Amino acid sequence: MFGERLLYLDPALLQTINPEDMMPLEVDDEFIMENEVLAPRIQTPCVVTGFILHSRVFWAAVRDPLPGHSAEEPCPCVQARDPLIQISYLQDRLQNLKYLLHDIPAILRPWGPPNEDLLNSGGTAAISRLNFATMRANLHVTHLWLQSLLIDQLEAAHAGQRGALPASRPGHSLYKTDPKSLWLEREELCRQLFFVLSTLPQASLEANGLHLAYKVRDIAASILACPFHPQEPEAKRAAEYVQDATSWLSRLDRSESINALHLQSWVDTDRVRSEATIP
Repeated sequence: MFGERLLYLDPALLQTINPEDMMPLEVDDEFIMENEVLAPRIQTPCVVTGFILHSRVFWAAVRDPLPGHSAEEPCPCVQARDPLIQISYLQDRLQNLKYLLHDIPAILRPWGPPNEDLLNSGGTAAISRLNFATMRANLHVTHLWLQSLLIDQLEAAHAGQRGALPASRPGHSLYKTDPKSLWLEREELCRQLFFVLSTLPQASLEANGLHLAYKVRDIAASILACPFHPQEPEAKRAAEYVQDATSWLSRLDRSESINALHLQSWVDTDRVRSEATIP
């Protein structure tokens, strides 16, 4: 669905899969015995919780997360024939994905747990905090990154149309796919991205490796093609976001012995229009 960056199962197979059937039990390994699974005395989020949420985020980007609803969705061939159906489908995916993490356990929310009671006590507390912070970073940056990819798809669907889109049909609402509306959506993703990065310790960000840096780069690079006039506030904010992103990338990309060239080329040049829109 997203070109070379992500590879999913065959679309026909996706229609028949219930993702909840493939999710592991939400318990730590020490509770899984050879012949039974023990119930922990206190139900608290564990490492598997982060894996399950991360899997649901990816699923919501390609299919309706509600059981049975994916069978009613249009297949790729129908979307290719009808631009209105394709745009409506992408809009639904974006809306579902956007609010998917609103009710997750507090320990995995962007700002972390409200108190230490949700974490293991004793000598393992520091390790537990680091593990959950690392999962938070991966979960929320991936969540924003997938939204950015869906906006890319909406932008491509709109750009590929010749003339105006057809009139809206019952049950289908047109998504705002004009360049300025989509850019404002991207700006909101950048705001959330920098908030998430600023609430997490550096060690938790680095623990996710260069994959996290690539996702940050993809999200930030999407605002370069700013459709507003260079003197408008939006264009000036875009320049500030680029500076912030460069600063974050310089801190995240510490795996290379020589970083200078890599940091100078973090911009995705294929996203930049021929005419410069950012001063």
